[in-house]
Amino acid sequence: MKKASLILCLLVLIAATPTAAEKPKVIIEVNPNLELFAVVYILAFNGNDPFIIAPQSYINDVLDYFAPYKNHPALYSVREAIPQDLPYYRRDYSINEFAASLVSKPYLGNMSENDFTLSEFYRSLISFAKESNFMEFYKKHEREYEEALKPAREALTQDIFQKFEELFGKQYKTFHIALSYSLRVHPGSKAVGDTAYYFGYVGFMPEQYAEIFYLYIATHEYSHSFVNPLISEYLTEFSELDYYLLQVRSELAYTTYDPHFDTNYLYISENLVEALTNYILMSLKPNVVHDLPRYFILRDHALGFYLVDDLVREFRNFENSKDSNETFEDYIPILIEHMKSWATPENVSEYFKKRVPLSGLWLFDRGYEEGKIIIVYGAKNPDPTGIEYDKETAFMLKELIEKDDTWKLYNGKPKIIVKAENELGEEELRTNLIFVGGPTANGLVKNLTFLPIKFVFNGMWVLAKNATGFESFAGFDIENEVYRELRKVSGTFQAYPLGVVEIVKNPWNERNLIAVIAGVDRYCTRKLAKDFTAYPRSYGIESGNYTEVGFYVQGDSI
Repeated sequence: MKKASLILCLLVLIAATPTAAEKPKVIIEVNPNLELFAVVYILAFNGNDPFIIAPQSYINDVLDYFAPYKNHPALYSVREAIPQDLPYYRRDYSINEFAASLVSKPYLGNMSENDFTLSEFYRSLISFAKESNFMEFYKKHEREYEEALKPAREALTQDIFQKFEELFGKQYKTFHIALSYSLRVHPGSKAVGDTAYYFGYVGFMPEQYAEIFYLYIATHEYSHSFVNPLISEYLTEFSELDYYLLQVRSELAYTTYDPHFDTNYLYISENLVEALTNYILMSLKPNVVHDLPRYFILRDHALGFYLVDDLVREFRNFENSKDSNETFEDYIPILIEHMKSWATPENVSEYFKKRVPLSGLWLFDRGYEEGKIIIVYGAKNPDPTGIEYDKETAFMLKELIEKDDTWKLYNGKPKIIVKAENELGEEELRTNLIFVGGPTANGLVKNLTFLPIKFVFNGMWVLAKNATGFESFAGFDIENEVYRELRKVSGTFQAYPLGVVEIVKNPWNERNLIAVIAGVDRYCTRKLAKDFTAYPRSYGIESGNYTEVGFYVQGDSI
């Protein structure tokens, strides 16, 4: 009898304990609730809104199929909850919040609109789903959805999900990827019981890019499901590190509007999650992502998440030193001590300066803070038609910057002013400036002798790199969206079309920045100006078919 009881206990124990062979279930779908919400959103704004991403043929199908319901209360609820006159960033957060609440609910069309435990908004969605027979529309487009999800299914393989268990010693039974086909839902994550959700939107892009898109976003969002509970558990200890957040808030204005910078919990979490994402993909998918993790780490620093590179090393140190039964939670006290040693409240500004590259984003951000950016075209070109051409380029650039999507991150935009170099006053030289034209066309550019990438005449004009005075210089050549890190900083470029965009400190006021947009001739300058935006990187070079981008930190003395 005792032997039988012992066997029974062992069987129960075995049944209750996941074995190493067990694999989590992975669900990838265009989520019916998200798509129901998206359809109502499309109707509410008659198919015309920056968050609508579906192909036009799909939008037309929505408008035709659901035309009899264009006055349904659900549409009014959406317009009231997410009015188009709200700033973009606030509408983005609202859509994210609605999506977060929808993904873990049963299909709304099977629920009762008389359930008064639900808000009026959700009851109106339930009513719409039933009255319009939304599921008939959804099933009609299932093949279209499945085609769009193929890159996600190929990218999100079991090794990624199992890596979380290796690091954290626990696992979710189900990883549920819930996407919208037609609405740009800011990606997010949540855990409900033994299911971890990642919700977002379908990436409409060539298949090879879509694979990287899903790898990064899914790994990032699922990393939150493992990292956030640890941050919560050690919240008091992590709160002693809030000086990292306070420093970036004092430097970058956009952090006022980005929720990742709202609290120390959110900020530390985002840095750790970005580090974990890049560490996992470097470990598991090197042949797919190549040097993209290194690029993304530096981009993260330019965005204000300047702990990421050091945190990647912490994940590596942990895996290299851990015992078989240790988890990352065991490493948290060591991690916190290391983070305290990187910088203190007294010297965190130096840590920040050494790790945050200059970037177009930083220039736009400074311009927002001061209320203006001045575009300066050259007046030194010996050919008067060249001066006029660069002036036209400057005004074209002004229009592009005024329409730039970057301002969606803010509550407004600065004034964009165009001036000739000989019209600038002494105080205006101290502002955030964008110089149009190279040393022959623009005398102010000619006098910027410290530039890390500049035109040199040696029988012909070439671009030459000189990193003197610039630290942490990292360059990446790009071919078909494959990023490969360069092994050396120096080099010259001469193939046509030839030009550079680079960001440096303003020598008349180091608090502010200068962008130089310079081509070997006026046509190359305009070509670069057409593509100029607030990229979170320090420079870009075009030479024939060759494209290079990269990052650097500039020392205090120029």
